[in-house]
Amino acid sequence: MTASSRRGVSSRGLRLTRALLPGLLLLLAPGCFKRSVMPSGDEADYVEISVSNNNSLDITVYATYQSMRVRLGTVSTATTQHFTLSLHQLSATGEFQLLADPVGSRRTMKSESIHVFAGQSVEWTLQADLRQSSLVIRS
Repeated sequence: MTASSRRGVSSRGLRLTRALLPGLLLLLAPGCFKRSVMPSGDEADYVEISVSNNNSLDITVYATYQSMRVRLGTVSTATTQHFTLSLHQLSATGEFQLLADPVGSRRTMKSESIHVFAGQSVEWTLQADLRQSSLVIRS
């Protein structure tokens, strides 16, 4: 194969890649964005969790039940994040605790055990002293 024919093959491959790339990006793009609404399907199985972080550290939040732990996400300092939790991920009874794990600290804090029903929302406000944090359940 001559040098000119090798260049022709690679430029044809490059043209094909350039032609297919936009379509591939359109297929992959929806999975790259976090959904801010409840997932479709049986929406009655979900609980909205809102976490406000007044702590000086970013905090990773988990929902826990017995030995299971589901990571909800990280809440930066002085922000509020909203999470959606499927009740069936942890417990069929809707009972769980929230766990605050400050980034860069060895101390964690768990909320009291809460029992929620589908469609309810939980608001957890984390304070500078995590022991002074508050939790509200709304219907």
